[in-house]
Amino acid sequence: MRFCTALILLLLSNSVLAGDTAKAQINTLFEGYMAKYNHFLEHGVLPNTPELYADTVMLMSSRSKPSVITHAQMNQQVQVFLSSLKADGVSYVKWGKVSIHQLDDNIALVSNIAERYTKTGALHNKVGASYYVYLIDGKWKISAFAIHNAKNTLI
Repeated sequence: MRFCTALILLLLSNSVLAGDTAKAQINTLFEGYMAKYNHFLEHGVLPNTPELYADTVMLMSSRSKPSVITHAQMNQQVQVFLSSLKADGVSYVKWGKVSIHQLDDNIALVSNIAERYTKTGALHNKVGASYYVYLIDGKWKISAFAIHNAKNTLI
């Protein structure tokens, strides 16, 4: 009986540790995401690393119907998007909140609030974004995301 109890506790603790490791890895993905965006806002160049996206990504917002694009197309769209933010006076972006909900060993739902700031440090605006991330070859990558109102973020 003691052996069964110990085995169950060991299995449960390994599951919790695996979940904590996944959350740490996903957090690292989104820290890299923000560093990449801010590098572009400061230097006008989008770094090649970290690689954020799966080979194909589904993108959707209230302004555009869902579409599936390649990660190369996504990077091109990101540059256009960040250029428009920069033209609007945004000089850096940070995560106001990040919420990670692991759905399975290889799938998680991440819902964030991004805060955009001007050079003076004034808040330009906030936006919500929700992502499906998938574990591919040992690395978490964004496979789908939707931009939405910050007040509807799942946090």
